[in-house]
Amino acid sequence: MSETDFAIEHELRKRLKGLHVHLQVVHAGVVVAAAALHYQNAERDEEIARVLEHAVGDRLSEQIERTAELLAFLQPLPTNPDDLDSWDP
Repeated sequence: MSETDFAIEHELRKRLKGLHVHLQVVHAGVVVAAAALHYQNAERDEEIARVLEHAVGDRLSEQIERTAELLAFLQPLPTNPDDLDSWDP
């Protein structure tokens, strides 16, 4: 694997992992907001909570699964030979 290929694959994995984590954080925010609306139990809060859970939360869950599948599909990258010089067990 050339250094350019290694750098491209490394950047791709890094960005995909960042996207995956970002989606998880956004999903957690939706879950908390929906739970708060359920707890408040005001006139329209239940309906809004259901919209958040199903229209937003479910879609985020699907994307989180997809990014996890892509990350699992990508083989772990071999160690960059330049990094081996600094390795000291």
